[in-house]
Amino acid sequence: MVRLLVAGGVLLSALMADPRSEAVDRLLAPLQGAHAPGCAVGVMQNGQFVYKSAFGLADLEQDTPITAATAFNVASISKQFTAAALYFLVEAGQVRLTDPVRRFVPELPSYADEMTVADLLHHTSGLRDVTPLLEVSGRLGQPQDVAGSLKLLASQSALNFAPGTDYEYTNSDYLLLGLIVERLSGTSLASFADQRIFRPLEMANSQFRENADRLKDRAAGYGARGGQFHRVGFRLLGTGDGGLYTSLDDLLLWDQNFYSGKLGGRALVDFMEAQGRLRSGEPVPYAAGLQIGRYRGLRTVSHDGWLPGFRSEMVRFPSQHLSVASLCNRGDAEAEDLAREIARIYLWGKLRHSPHAANLDYTSSVFPELGGLWESRQGWLIRTFSGVDGLSVELPEGEYKLVPLNHQQMFADTGGFRLILTAISRDRLKLAWEGWPPVTYDRVEPVAPRRDELAALVGEYRSEDADARYKVFLSEQGRLTIATGQGGWIRLEPAGVDRFMFGPWSLRFERGADGRVHGLGLHRARLWNLWFERTGD
Repeated sequence: MVRLLVAGGVLLSALMADPRSEAVDRLLAPLQGAHAPGCAVGVMQNGQFVYKSAFGLADLEQDTPITAATAFNVASISKQFTAAALYFLVEAGQVRLTDPVRRFVPELPSYADEMTVADLLHHTSGLRDVTPLLEVSGRLGQPQDVAGSLKLLASQSALNFAPGTDYEYTNSDYLLLGLIVERLSGTSLASFADQRIFRPLEMANSQFRENADRLKDRAAGYGARGGQFHRVGFRLLGTGDGGLYTSLDDLLLWDQNFYSGKLGGRALVDFMEAQGRLRSGEPVPYAAGLQIGRYRGLRTVSHDGWLPGFRSEMVRFPSQHLSVASLCNRGDAEAEDLAREIARIYLWGKLRHSPHAANLDYTSSVFPELGGLWESRQGWLIRTFSGVDGLSVELPEGEYKLVPLNHQQMFADTGGFRLILTAISRDRLKLAWEGWPPVTYDRVEPVAPRRDELAALVGEYRSEDADARYKVFLSEQGRLTIATGQGGWIRLEPAGVDRFMFGPWSLRFERGADGRVHGLGLHRARLWNLWFERTGD
């Protein structure tokens, strides 16, 4: 039996006298506040909600409450719907996954000659992500469209890696898949998805951005600053990569299709859940807009969504016929962890529970020796710090305290995800979020650069790929600093004579045979080695 609770304008529904529902209510309580944005959260099993909660305001200015029918921008959860749209064109024989991308997007340069549609679908294309490219160029907050993003991709002189040789998630792949759907169908992705997916499944509150004005109940996104919420207006993603608005109620209908096959039958489900492979045959953890992984020993099919002002996650446990969706219009909500913590409540007896710290003396183990500076082959720099009882690692996502799992591994548990560090040797380690490929890091011996060594790096640098100019100079305090050309300043943290860090970025100055600096490479997730040529001293 379902009960409806109304308190202070907050609508909650939960199973009566069900301790699991009460546990989820307690988990959600910190996100509930007076005149604040909120979330719609649901647990789905066997075609119905076994828990459903909607709280907070969809629009603070209009004082509109969130309901289970409120449409949220779900960002990258959109990708599975772009993939489903592509499936119908594959089924009709209009495109094959082995087809070269340039057959449909001839604007791309010759670097895409070996790139296939499957590479876009499974993130093995090597394409740079348009979002960090826009960030480097100073255009991240400006309105973007597919045409402008395509022009930016077509201007790139290189890929992150050769197609099919590696895996790296990038929004560019699904931006192009959406474009391919439009070019082959002769209509917009929004209209095609509406006709072929949303209407057949009766998803009345789902539309891609182009048709989003049809939705009467749509949430605005809000960022948190100093305990206050401010409306976030600028767009970050295009259409195929992240332009969908959908509701909790509609996601129940979409979830049920993976069991009923009402739309597309078993063939569509198999297409959606088939993992990609590298040219070597090695599988990657990505299928068709869906991440294939494991959580506490159980197979999961999931995807998250992140945009300024919005956080979302939908995770399915196929063998248990249970799914959890969390849709939030507040940027401080940890929707991914939240969904898995809720799943843990409902699947308690079926999960392999979190490991406990090993009963070993940290100070006498090999782990304290792993403190230091590390660099991956992608050019990413990270720091680790050894404390009295554990190792802390600084990643772009945040800082994590790891404790020993066994004599070779350490771990940190966020509640929803587990970070595993594996010690290969004193000078090499691997880091991996559970279910994702590990990244190997080699030790870098930190050397504090002298002022004259920093002075040798001063100059002007230009990236043709990002259409950006950087001026590197020494501040009055003797700190190497970048003027970006858009009024921005970046203060670099030294990680060696020629290596520096700032935020999620790593930077490395490159020297020629004569020892003179001739350029610098910028590195971060989804954008490897963006080259800046030195243009002046």
